[in-house]
Amino acid sequence: MAEILGAVVGSITGHLLSLVSPEIGLARGVKVELQNLQSTVSAIAAMLREAEKRQVLAEGVKDWLKKLEDVLYDADDLLDDFSTQVLRRRSVVGGGNRILNEVGIFFSSSNQLVYANKMAHRVEDIRKRINAITNDRVHFHLEGNSNPIESLVENRVTRETYPYEPQPYVIGRDTDKKEVIEFLLNPDFEENVSVLPIVGFGGLGKTTLARLVFNNDSVKEYFELKLWVCVSTNFDVKDILGKIVRECIASLNMNELRNLLGEELDGKDDMMKMSRDQILEKVLAKLTNMDELQRKLGEVLDGKKFLLVLDDVWNENRREWLNLEWFLQNGAKGSKILVTTRSPLVARTMTGRSHKLSGLAEDESFSLLMRMAMKQEHEWRNENLESIAKEILKKCAGVPLAITTIGRLLLFSRNTEEDWLKFKNNDLSRINQEEGDIMPSLKLSYNFLPSRLKRCFSYCSLFPKDCKLEKRELIHLWMAQGYIKPLSNRQTIEEVGQDYFMELLSRSFFQDVEEDLYGSIVSCKMHDLMHDLAQSVAGNDCITIDSSNVKTFPEGTRHVSIAAAGDYEWNGRVRSMLFIHGKLEIENGHLDVSGFTNLRALRLRSAKVKKISRSIGKLKHLRSLDLSFNYGLRYLPNSISKLCNLETLSLRECLRLKRLPRGITKLVNLRQLILSGCGSLTHMPRGIEKLTSLQTLDVFAVGGKWYNLNAARLNELSRLTGLRIKELTIQGLDRVGSTSSEVDASFSIKNFPLQSLKLDWSFGDSEEVLERLRPHPDLKVLSINLYGGARLSSWVSQLHRLVQIEIIYCNNCSHLPPLDHLPFLKKVSLRKSSLECIELWESTGQEDKESGMPQPNNNFFPSLEEIELRDLPKFRGWERRTNTRIEREEDDHSSSSSSSSSSSSSSSLLMLHTFSDKVNVSIEYCPGFSYAHGQNLRQMGFTVTSTKLAEQLLRDASLSQDPTPVLTVAPIPPSRGKMTVSSKSLSTLTYILFSGIEDAEDLPVELFRSLPSLEALVISECRRLKALPVRAILRYLPSLEMLEISECKDLDLSMDEDSHDGVGEGMNNLQLQGMTSQGKLRGYPQLDFSGESGNQRGMPNLQSGEPTKLRELRFYEIDKMKTLPWWMQHLTNLEELSILDCSNLKALPEWFPNLTSLKQLRVIGCGKELPRRCREITGEDWPKISHIQKVDVRN
Repeated sequence: MAEILGAVVGSITGHLLSLVSPEIGLARGVKVELQNLQSTVSAIAAMLREAEKRQVLAEGVKDWLKKLEDVLYDADDLLDDFSTQVLRRRSVVGGGNRILNEVGIFFSSSNQLVYANKMAHRVEDIRKRINAITNDRVHFHLEGNSNPIESLVENRVTRETYPYEPQPYVIGRDTDKKEVIEFLLNPDFEENVSVLPIVGFGGLGKTTLARLVFNNDSVKEYFELKLWVCVSTNFDVKDILGKIVRECIASLNMNELRNLLGEELDGKDDMMKMSRDQILEKVLAKLTNMDELQRKLGEVLDGKKFLLVLDDVWNENRREWLNLEWFLQNGAKGSKILVTTRSPLVARTMTGRSHKLSGLAEDESFSLLMRMAMKQEHEWRNENLESIAKEILKKCAGVPLAITTIGRLLLFSRNTEEDWLKFKNNDLSRINQEEGDIMPSLKLSYNFLPSRLKRCFSYCSLFPKDCKLEKRELIHLWMAQGYIKPLSNRQTIEEVGQDYFMELLSRSFFQDVEEDLYGSIVSCKMHDLMHDLAQSVAGNDCITIDSSNVKTFPEGTRHVSIAAAGDYEWNGRVRSMLFIHGKLEIENGHLDVSGFTNLRALRLRSAKVKKISRSIGKLKHLRSLDLSFNYGLRYLPNSISKLCNLETLSLRECLRLKRLPRGITKLVNLRQLILSGCGSLTHMPRGIEKLTSLQTLDVFAVGGKWYNLNAARLNELSRLTGLRIKELTIQGLDRVGSTSSEVDASFSIKNFPLQSLKLDWSFGDSEEVLERLRPHPDLKVLSINLYGGARLSSWVSQLHRLVQIEIIYCNNCSHLPPLDHLPFLKKVSLRKSSLECIELWESTGQEDKESGMPQPNNNFFPSLEEIELRDLPKFRGWERRTNTRIEREEDDHSSSSSSSSSSSSSSSLLMLHTFSDKVNVSIEYCPGFSYAHGQNLRQMGFTVTSTKLAEQLLRDASLSQDPTPVLTVAPIPPSRGKMTVSSKSLSTLTYILFSGIEDAEDLPVELFRSLPSLEALVISECRRLKALPVRAILRYLPSLEMLEISECKDLDLSMDEDSHDGVGEGMNNLQLQGMTSQGKLRGYPQLDFSGESGNQRGMPNLQSGEPTKLRELRFYEIDKMKTLPWWMQHLTNLEELSILDCSNLKALPEWFPNLTSLKQLRVIGCGKELPRRCREITGEDWPKISHIQKVDVRN
């Protein structure tokens, strides 16, 4: 509590410093009272700092702090009221110091004395309340000590560990033990003494692991000297050296001790009569300074190969570590130091290597819990404890100390099913625990945090467990509560918040981070145990209300998250109200928040808010307002302009938001305006440039003169010189008109340190505008949408740090400037445009003999990982560029129209240059894109759209120099009309799509012979397809994981019993959609499409018992299917089966129970009869599916 009150005191102090400054010009009586309050608060701050330092408080002091908390919050609210009025007065001062009527009447001369008198009395009342509470401390005495903090705060006890404590319940650490021992016994290190930190948060078993290796027989034999020192929180080099020397001397035998004592003493004592402990104490008594310690340490370590364990290290000061390490360099080569620490930052101060300890596996956790609770297998099975135990273990998340804590507590309860259910239904933070259990252990990590981080961490308890925490949102919420305090003007408050976040992450309070394309962390999660800790230390200050909680706020609650709708007894003192994503809907879509006047943060994501009440202007303390993902919200009330303290306004993905209120330009403290995904936004309000505090603006919607007189022009964007943005979308660029008339000569966005830029037009001339939008040269992502120019600006080719480029709906742009030379470009996406070609930066001058295409050198797209070409009807490929001149053959241009039309019928395969094998290629509907034979064929993926194309593919595959013709494709979820490929060889092809082949009744068997690595085959909208070569597919595609067949109306999957021999091994995912019926394939006499001819040896036989790897099977829209195919019964590894829109399927076959591995069954849209037969208990087919864990059968 002391650290939380410290934040409030800091806010009060900030207000007081501002209000008593000469610029405010307050009446003398008010200023005197404020100065008196300032003195009182300073004294309180000193006591709170002392209370926090002592950590553990007696109940009397806790009650005293609770009373103090209420009055301090009231004082902060009062001073924030006053500061707000001062801010409003400043914001409405016009030319000539004219006070506008809106707020000025409050400060007018006629009311000045009245207001000053009222203000002075309110401040005086607050000060008297504080004094009365602080005076109460005289009632708290302890053995004559009159200092309430000194007397009632217990000193933190430092934990001491020892190397030889018994370890009866160690499970799941064999691999960790092996890896650490391998390090210890490895002699191949350059340095004499090597260091390995074992890192993990409290309770994972770092000390236990260190003990295991310390006492290992191989380790004992390898090292001449083994030492164990518990360091804990006090990293004092002299003290640590003293412990090391004590350990060294204690390891000596009696003769060695007497010899050592003879050197140290004057011979007057009778050494022969002294005990070992007496001799040891005599020796150590002489080692009183660093010089003596250093000398003695050098003697005992000199030339010896030693192992030193430093347990429980918290030091983050590298200089201190180097100081200690210097004293330990006398050992022989191969000496090791093993460190246990909770903090990766501590590990990094020592060395670049570490061993990260993770939680136990589920089965290991279960075994440990049952062993600790002393439950034998027959007991936990008979008592129905298995499922309860697994739910309990989810809370423990594999942390051994948490598991042993619960096991011990269960053992000392009645240990019945009822007791186990109580543990299942309670968080660990709510269970009483002893010193050494998991919560006290984790609390030590919290105690060691600086005050500034303690309040930030406890605030995170408002988010549910396993919730993804957005770094940016956390920082904005911490800002709103005043938790972030920059120490200087060299950093923005956001940058300091970033430092706070990273420090909590480095101390393992956060985990599971996600990064964006630029390598920046965007989100993280909290371990469940850390969440329990956050709830524990937050107490009633931060609570979450959901369906399991009462719907009232405990007294003293200041921050609330709500995860369930209902009528609540609102507490007017609440400062944070966070509605959890997707858990609440505002009734009738109308939000009225007038009752929450003390709110600093309001989060209403995905609450289906359609309208905001004008009363929101009453939330004068509000700093953060998040209305993201309210898709029906169209407008904000202009009363929002009264929120002069507002720092963050997030409207992300408010898809229908039309405009921002004109008064938003009055929000002089606004720092974050987040508008990403607001695609309907018509313009920014004129005067947006007045928001000089703005740090983040991710969308700028341009208004034109003809469009709206109240709309901001593009010029205003460049005048927001304080912006520190990474991502920017500029919408409505078609409204710019003539840049000479609407954009100043000084206009530029190059000064913004952008990493991502998206430019959106609708129509109109664009080239001049695009040229003026040259971004910062370090740009990493560029997206251009609906651009109307004929060519892109040359600066696109000069973005040498570009990682991703996207060109969409650019129907006038026929050429792209060179991109293949950009060294960091990883992704190229070209969609729905009239693009004809992409220029090549350079050519080697060599051409492929078969295709005539230039062969690029090794610098051709050196970093490319993914390329997408979609809906490019005119695209023909890359053009050669030599010395800035494009070389094009005349007949290419003259025949482009005819070739494109013919290519669509004769060949839709797409030629790509020879990319590396790591490149994923996605190509869809590019009919004019030709292809190459031989080697180049191996480098493409494709959509097959005609029978001629299939034949041509086979012919070209046979021409390949590789004995196995090739073409590769990376697996993606089934998707009609789409395909993703990776540039490997046809023998390594993993995905292929046959789509929209209108002239095929059969598919070529030979093609499948060439695809041994195929994992995904999609056959879609082949309306004349009458038969499927199932036997060939199952025979020749041993790696097949997915077969999808959809909307093939004439296809029938029925197979004769004579055709049983034909399912290939390794089928993981078979999808059959929209089929209709013959077992034979008809079509091309020159090809074997049937699978009946040729060598049948090696054809796997389902009846032989050979298992397949098929895991997932789907049937979609198979109108003629009246029963499931017989061969399904042998898919013994099948786990998921989906049957959709098969209207003639009336029942399940008798063999259906043979699918013993089936875990999920979905039958949807197959009429009324099948759902009736599958009805639980009463349905005729229910016994066939009762073994399946998840069943969803409905019409």
